[in-house]
Amino acid sequence: MQSRQLYVRLLKEFLPYKWAALVTLLGVGVASLTDVLLIRQLQNVVDAVQPSALGGAMPQSAMLGGVHAVLDRVLPSDPAAAALWAIPALIMALAVLRMVSTFCGDYGSAWLTQRVQANVRGQMFNRVLRLPNRYFDQSSTGTTLSRIAFDATQVTQAGLSVLTIAVRDFVAVAGFLTSLFQIDWKLALFCLALLPLVALVVTVAARRMRRLSSSAQHAMGELTRVLDESIGGQRVVKIFGGQAYEQKRFDEVVNLNRRLAVKHASTAAMNSGLIMLMVGATLSAVIYYALLRAQEGALTPGAFVAFITCLMAMQTPIKNLTKLNEPLQRGLAAAESVFGLIDAPLEADTGTRSLARAQGRIVLEDVGFRYNLDDNEAAPALRSVSLDIPAGETVALVGGSGSGKTTLASLLPRFYDVASGRILLDGVDLREYRLPDLRSQIALVSQDVVLFNDTLAANIAYGDPTPDLGRVEAAARAAYAHEFIMRQPQGYQTEVGENGLRLSGGQRQRLAIARALYKDAPILILDEATSALDTESERQVQAALEKLMQGRTTVVIAHRLSTIENADRIVVMAAGSIAEQGTHEALLEKGGIYARLYQTQKQLDQ
Repeated sequence: MQSRQLYVRLLKEFLPYKWAALVTLLGVGVASLTDVLLIRQLQNVVDAVQPSALGGAMPQSAMLGGVHAVLDRVLPSDPAAAALWAIPALIMALAVLRMVSTFCGDYGSAWLTQRVQANVRGQMFNRVLRLPNRYFDQSSTGTTLSRIAFDATQVTQAGLSVLTIAVRDFVAVAGFLTSLFQIDWKLALFCLALLPLVALVVTVAARRMRRLSSSAQHAMGELTRVLDESIGGQRVVKIFGGQAYEQKRFDEVVNLNRRLAVKHASTAAMNSGLIMLMVGATLSAVIYYALLRAQEGALTPGAFVAFITCLMAMQTPIKNLTKLNEPLQRGLAAAESVFGLIDAPLEADTGTRSLARAQGRIVLEDVGFRYNLDDNEAAPALRSVSLDIPAGETVALVGGSGSGKTTLASLLPRFYDVASGRILLDGVDLREYRLPDLRSQIALVSQDVVLFNDTLAANIAYGDPTPDLGRVEAAARAAYAHEFIMRQPQGYQTEVGENGLRLSGGQRQRLAIARALYKDAPILILDEATSALDTESERQVQAALEKLMQGRTTVVIAHRLSTIENADRIVVMAAGSIAEQGTHEALLEKGGIYARLYQTQKQLDQ
């Protein structure tokens, strides 16, 4: 998107709160205008102290004249006192107005910024939960975290903060310029002489700051990624002595962020410095000419003081306006990142069929799949796989690493879609079912157990908006988890910690099995479901799983072949294809790949 399109889209995020935004901008504008009006009173004050003015002939602006008229009615017997009180009364009224308008502007700005920031983050997180697996294959967790945590902040600052600063300082500059022209239009023309040159400097600096801001967003994502990997894998770092390597990676990305920040600051400083140099040159010429006109009597002392003060005061809002490009470009670079995530394609869900509860027959017809869709030369993960799994059958997938076992299982809940062929559930192509309905039919227990920092009961009943504590306990008992749960300080209401780090590997595995038992889905996918258990726990859980698998279609991915000897059928995969299939006994008699794998593991276990 172009900068203008990005900013317009960003401002649309504020549309639901347009009245709050209008009040905020009005407050900011009024506060800025009162500053101009307060400075303009210098002319009245200086001229009022002249002896001729004290007699009642004091020059008055329309505003001051109105205040004077009111006080004259309040103090009818003393016109001179009314004249003396008019200026203090006007200044006091302006001060009160500024206090109220400043509060409205500051509070409204903070409220709107935080509200929109929360909305944008909510949209981003909602999108993340619905992105396809391929997105996470290509993007690091750290980069995604940085987008939601850091970029969203930059975007909202560019949205309202930049707008409020623009309104505040534009009103100030316009007010001061108006005052200058009212006082002496010839002098005021000097203030406009360098505007074209200022615009050129701002445009050139904007392009460089946009590029630097975009690079800074990427570098911050890299920093978050390195931190996430190093902290998340701290045990591996320690055991393999990777501290020096991780420190080097961290130092490199920190130095990259530092260099980009310095370049950004130097560009902003040069931009602001050049503009202020031009303003200073103009100011010097204007003061010289103003002194000449004052000596000629064309300016009263009050007008001269007011003109110079307005001219000096105008420098700050001009400086702020010239620096406005810096946060704007930083915010637009962040907006590209934020809206890029919000606009990322969702998981394809073109299905229209609903499904209450499947019978469980799964048929793969000539299924092919590859992870890298852009590389036609890359070897496919699956090649023309055909398999018919009757409802209620337990099929074990075995084979070496990279043979396609996990890929095949990932296609069943449509974490990925097939590249060729099709997969049928109860005679219907998976793509015809609505995704939520399809996935409600499948329970998954993987070797990488994921637990949430919540209670034990909440983890078992995860996904159920109204958990049944009786079912939770029954599932825990069936998974042989009830005993260790009751030993916890608060039983089922005990917090498990981040990803269940307060639990042992076997306990975490049994909780994952209890979660699958609680869901009671007609299709089970077990990916090394007993890999983290000791021998005694493995026997207990294996018995529970065998009971659970009765009457359900089960796909078991196993490396330990001893755990799948009782499977109805064993499918041996190699290089993305089915090499052989049959029962445990039949495959041993065949003496093929499975028999060799089994004998090798048996020897290693002895």
